[in-house]
Amino acid sequence: MIRAQIVGATGYGGLGIVELLSRHPEIQIASLLAKSDVGKPLSAYFPHLRGFCDLPVEDASDERIGADCDVVVFSTPDRVGMRHASRVLERGAAVVDYSGDFRFESAERYQHYADRHPSVGGQPHLSPELLSRNVYGIPELFRERIRGARLVGNPGCFAVAMILSLAPAVKAGLIEPRSIVVDGKTGISGGGKKPSATFHFPDRDGNVTPYRVANHQHAIEATMALTDVGGAPVGLTFVPHLVPISRGILTTAYATLRREVTAQDIYEIYHSFYNGEPFVRVMPPGVTPGIKATVGSNLCDVSCAVDRDNRRLVAIGAIDNLLKGQAGNALQNLNVMFGLPETLGLERAPIYP
Repeated sequence: MIRAQIVGATGYGGLGIVELLSRHPEIQIASLLAKSDVGKPLSAYFPHLRGFCDLPVEDASDERIGADCDVVVFSTPDRVGMRHASRVLERGAAVVDYSGDFRFESAERYQHYADRHPSVGGQPHLSPELLSRNVYGIPELFRERIRGARLVGNPGCFAVAMILSLAPAVKAGLIEPRSIVVDGKTGISGGGKKPSATFHFPDRDGNVTPYRVANHQHAIEATMALTDVGGAPVGLTFVPHLVPISRGILTTAYATLRREVTAQDIYEIYHSFYNGEPFVRVMPPGVTPGIKATVGSNLCDVSCAVDRDNRRLVAIGAIDNLLKGQAGNALQNLNVMFGLPETLGLERAPIYP
C-alpha cells in the first residue's frame, strides 16, 4: 500500500484529494498536515467525511513534512512546496505539488510566471536545482514523462481546460500558433476557502467580473505546454472571468485556421488525438459542453466549431476546477507515477443537477 501525506489538508484542494483517496484501493492516507484547523479529526471540520476520514489534522512542521510516507501531496500556496521538496525527496518520498512551484523546467521560465503571479510578486525560485527534475503533470500529453517521476507539478485549473481543448489543433498545425485568444469562466471555489470581499455573496450574486486581464499566470504554462506539443512558439491572450457558481471552468478559445476545414474534419482530428483517453470526451459537431456535465468528475469535455466566414476555429473546454483542474488530476498523476491503473479511484460520473 502506498502511503500519502497531504500538506494543506484543510483547504479545498487538500479536501478534494482526501475525498478521493479515502476510497482508493492502493493509496492510503498516512497523515494530514495543515497550518490552520489543527488538532482535531478532519471530519470535525468537514462533517461529510465522518466515517470516511477521521484522521487528526497535525501541524505542518518542517520535521513532520515528508516523514513516514511514500509521497507528499502539497495542496498549498506558491512557495511552500519549494521550501520542502528537497528534504522530502532526500527522505525517499515523491512529490506532487498543486502550485506553480514545479510547473516549469528552468529558472527563467519560472521567473516569467513569478512576475505575473500577484502572490509570488516576482520572487526567485528557492530550489532552482530541482526544476530540471520536475515533470509537468498533464497525463494526456506527458504520460511517459510522468511515469516513474519523483517530482510532478500539477497544472493550473484554467491551464488544463485551455491545453486539452487546443492541443490537437496545435499538434496538427491547424491554427496559426500566435493567433490564440481565450475567454475563461470560473466558479468562486477556485479562489480557495479564505473569505474575501471579492467572494462575498452580495458582490458575486448576479455578477460577472473579468480579472487579471491578459496577465493571468495560467496563460504562461498553457503557452509553454502548447509550444511543447506543437514544436513552434505559441502566442496566447487570456481573459478569465469570475462567475456566480461554486465550481467549474469553461474556456472558449479562438484561433485563425491555416486551411479550409469542416467541423467534421476537426472532430475526427480531435477524436483520433484523444482516442483511448479515459478522461477526455470529444463532443460531435454541434454539441457543446457545459460545466454541469463535468462537475463531480475528472472529465474534460471538449467541443470545436468552425467560423467559416472568418476562417476561425472555436475550441471549448469544460472541467470541474476542483477535480480535473486540481485533486482529480493530481490523483491521475499519482496513479501514473506509481504504475497503477490510471483511472483507479477516479471512476465516477458527474453529479447532476
